[in-house]
Amino acid sequence: MKYNLKPDERATLELRGLYEKYGYKKYKISKFEEYSLYATNRDFFTGDKVLTFTDLDGRLLAMKPDVTLSVINNTGATRDKSEKLYYIENVYRENRESHCFKEINQMGLEYMGRIDKYSILEVMTLAAKSLKTIDPDYLLEISHMHYTVDFLDQLGLEEGLYGELLNNIRQKNMTGIEQIAAAAGLDEERASVLRQIPFLYGPMKETIKKARAMAVNDKMLADLKELGEYCDALRSLGYSRNIQLDLSMVNDIDYYNGIIFRGYIRNLPGCVLAGGQYDKAMGLFGKDAGAVGFAIYLDELTKGETEVSRYDVDSLLLYDEGEPIAAVLKAVQGLQKEGMSVRAETEAPACLRYRYKYRLRDGMTVKEDE
Repeated sequence: MKYNLKPDERATLELRGLYEKYGYKKYKISKFEEYSLYATNRDFFTGDKVLTFTDLDGRLLAMKPDVTLSVINNTGATRDKSEKLYYIENVYRENRESHCFKEINQMGLEYMGRIDKYSILEVMTLAAKSLKTIDPDYLLEISHMHYTVDFLDQLGLEEGLYGELLNNIRQKNMTGIEQIAAAAGLDEERASVLRQIPFLYGPMKETIKKARAMAVNDKMLADLKELGEYCDALRSLGYSRNIQLDLSMVNDIDYYNGIIFRGYIRNLPGCVLAGGQYDKAMGLFGKDAGAVGFAIYLDELTKGETEVSRYDVDSLLLYDEGEPIAAVLKAVQGLQKEGMSVRAETEAPACLRYRYKYRLRDGMTVKEDE
């Protein structure tokens, strides 16, 4: 039987199987967390508002605005004990358009504990596989955020200018970048590199070559060497057509480090997948472990064009009230074996849309012409 699954429902079913093949286990956590967890880590998740309530014991609790923070808070992963898990959870965040809280469905994957280059490649590969499962026409953008950070660190900027410059780079705001370069008194060589960073995106090989020519210190070259290893591996695995680099992509430097990435699907308006390394976040929670993972915004998958079925059911089976009920059920099951969904009624319901109409007569299923 063919089920008319919504895009997010189909993705959830298929991705569970994919993740479990790689040894990830389903993880279930409480809908609630102590409010203090999110109040002190607002930069880690999108938005700054949290839905709270007072529990019966007087504690201030929050409806989860983010799953990864809860996973970090509750994990037992260490450098010697890794955890591989995936989750399907709802989070509660402010809808900036309606200014109301919205329940958002997320699916995610986390690899925590002893993280090496293979671990990171596995997660990036699963991000690409996840996007391909949703739609073969996808794009995965990858960045090594240290490349840009290692350049900015040697500029000697004040903290306020540093943060403002990072935001302008993320937004590719050239006017803001030029103003900060002038205010900081940068020489032309460093100002030139700064102006080029927002445009460091494109195919893997060409972008790394361009970034290497711009590197002004050994740390930046080391970052590109590490990124190049991942790019070579991804090319050898057949992912080059759907992957490009964007070295202007930099997440919050207090929580994230190293490789980060975002995923897009054609005809969908926004980012549907985001992830990367967050060893720093683990450290802030006192966890002696590395971590890498991603989240898929399942609600985004329903924003594209979806086929609307003309029918509520494939077949309508009409039967008389005197028919033996076992005979009615056998007739329903007979139609189901032919791959159809079936609704059995004594008379046709108003406004029910169906492809075919059948009638049960003396134990025989007879197709009727409309």
